Amino acid sequence: MSASEVKAELLERWGKEPVAQLCANIVDFISSLPADERRLFTYGSFMKATNRKATDEELLRAIAILVNSKVAALDTWALFTDEHGEEHEITPKDFSDIRRTGVLVHPESGELVTDFEDHIMPFFVPTERLAD
Repeated sequence: MSASEVKAELLERWGKEPVAQLCANIVDFISSLPADERRLFTYGSFMKATNRKATDEELLRAIAILVNSKVAALDTWALFTDEHGEEHEITPKDFSDIRRTGVLVHPESGELVTDFEDHIMPFFVPTERLAD
């Protein structure tokens, strides 16, 4: 599926709501980048792409639509930084399990991480649906 097809689907489902245009702007931003720069996006990336000064409710709603709806244009990954400053990528499935259970086991040591929320940064990766 191409970015234009994703945008058409977004506008068909949410076209009457302001969030639809915000979603389309994010899709345009992602698709305008060279393929090698489409690997990782943060809330800050999407703030800049949509000219927002903060991660507001409307931006969060747009990201939720792109991640959680049938559009499925983005996957949510996370980066866990441990007490030694080492970074570990967390897959969408594992991140979902962590959010559901409230439990993070250190990927190398196997120990329970008690304050993991302070050490996780979510990020977003385009799915194949945004591959042009």
